[in-house]
Amino acid sequence: MSSDVPLYNDIKDKISKARALAITLGDLVGKISRYVPSRVDEENNVVNVTIDPNTYYKYPFLGKIGIFLGAIDIKTLYFVLLRVIGYERNDASSLFIGDSNVLNNIGLSDDEPGSLITNVTLKCEMLTKVDFLSSSEPDAADIILEPQSPVIIPKPEVIERSLGTTRGLLRLGFLDIAYSKVRVSTSLDDLNFHMLILGTTGAGKTSFIKDLIAGLNVSNEEGSKIFILDATGDYYHIFLPPDRSDKVVMRGVEEFNQLYGAIVKGINLDIIYPVSKSWVKKYLGGAKSAGSIAKVYFDMFVKPILNHLNNKGISIYASIINNKIIISNAEWSSQVTIYPFYFRFKDVKTILHRLNPYFTEQASHFIKIMIRKKSKDIGKLEDLIDLFNENSLEGVEIHRSTRENIVRGLYLLKETQLFDVGVERFPLSKILKESSSSTLVFDLYNSELDDFSQKILTYYFLDRLFEFRERQMRSGNVKGRNVIIIDEAHRFFPSSKGGEEDTNYIRRVAGKIATMMRLGRRRKIGFVFATHNPNDLSDIIIQLANTKIIFRIKSEVAETLGLSKTEAKILNWERNGVAYLLTPWLREGKIKIKAPVPPPLGHYDLSKT
Repeated sequence: MSSDVPLYNDIKDKISKARALAITLGDLVGKISRYVPSRVDEENNVVNVTIDPNTYYKYPFLGKIGIFLGAIDIKTLYFVLLRVIGYERNDASSLFIGDSNVLNNIGLSDDEPGSLITNVTLKCEMLTKVDFLSSSEPDAADIILEPQSPVIIPKPEVIERSLGTTRGLLRLGFLDIAYSKVRVSTSLDDLNFHMLILGTTGAGKTSFIKDLIAGLNVSNEEGSKIFILDATGDYYHIFLPPDRSDKVVMRGVEEFNQLYGAIVKGINLDIIYPVSKSWVKKYLGGAKSAGSIAKVYFDMFVKPILNHLNNKGISIYASIINNKIIISNAEWSSQVTIYPFYFRFKDVKTILHRLNPYFTEQASHFIKIMIRKKSKDIGKLEDLIDLFNENSLEGVEIHRSTRENIVRGLYLLKETQLFDVGVERFPLSKILKESSSSTLVFDLYNSELDDFSQKILTYYFLDRLFEFRERQMRSGNVKGRNVIIIDEAHRFFPSSKGGEEDTNYIRRVAGKIATMMRLGRRRKIGFVFATHNPNDLSDIIIQLANTKIIFRIKSEVAETLGLSKTEAKILNWERNGVAYLLTPWLREGKIKIKAPVPPPLGHYDLSKT
């Protein structure tokens, strides 16, 4: 026995040190079980934790799977992060009576609180280990934990370090654990590899995107710009303040402040506003200036929200100077510049063959030939239509179906009424080059545009943006990054279903978006897509978006994206703002987060008031 004394004293000393270290890293709640064996081998990585009944009842979250605990291994003094994956909970009477139905039915009406005063066993998977005494980096938890090793509820910063959740400046939210504010962030460079946000209506997708917009503005990366294709009407008012009279809104603002330290006092915005001939005739009368269009925009879309806020006791000063709308009060100040836009035929004539993605490849080819050969005779879109109706491309026989595709496609472009509108406009290249705002909204929602017109404008905008970025890169003038946000992405990049013309469209846009996503990585172009169902979206986007945020969604859909059956079922019932983050950039590739909702920016839908 004398030979065991040094070992006994060494273990006793390590137990004391493990307990002391545990107290500095969190709150003691239990120990690695002395009675239920833990097992680590090629197929098992599970340890058992024993918690006494007083502690179990003290913390409301104990009893929930997915929470994080930590253990200090007595042998190595490593901290090991644990995730609870199951529980074993027994009534004390079961130890004496067993599971006999006859005996259990006796006294069913009698309550006995004392028999619930029993220890609880938690089944936990080991995630990472960290040597806090030597400040090592997290490593895989590949050790067996000693029985009696102290178990703690780790402090937020301990979990953050062990999981590597604070990876960068873009803070996505908190781990979805009720007892601790563990921040989850990613690097701005991760956006170059694109993000896909999924979830049913009302689950928190739009709020999350607005959190991203606010976070990117707070991070204030030099030269970076955010481009938002707003076909839903959810983003044009983000330059307005949040509704501070609403307690739910203020909770979201406070959560955002906990992530970033301080809310932005306002963001400046540029809005590209497509105007058609019918819109000008309906709203402008004889006016033609950008200032007149900005005044109409203010009266139709901004003023109703300001009136809504005023009725709730929030006064905001507003003024219009030329094509700028300026708003301010004691807590918020921002401005939005309205840029009217339409197509000038002479500017887009050389790219007309790819302006309408419904053109077949042959149709595009013949349009290029016609414009090249008859350029002097083509001053407006109607001239080109007439030439194809006359079949006046001498020496070239155009197949009937191809000519029909051309004429039909050109008529569709004409019917958009987006060509040569005749009011003040700003070329897209000029806006991209000279805009001083970090956030630019392409407002497709308020322009009274049909679905086809929205698709044409989206396709054109992405084409011009990519070309502009290419020119910057070739001249060595790439600063910051471009983040392109597309909500309801399935409308513009659908899955491969439909008729022949739909197939032409899908093939064309799929090729465009694939090129931009692949080449955009080197050019610091990152896409953020959002949709309610990935089955409606182009497979290219699903494949190339490295980071996925999955909000409340059908269980079977969530499972196809990588969630387990249990995770998918629970997520289907989750509250707004809770989502799974799937990304290769974090040490734990799949974690559950809670995003600040509502967001700290304008978030209004007056149809609900």
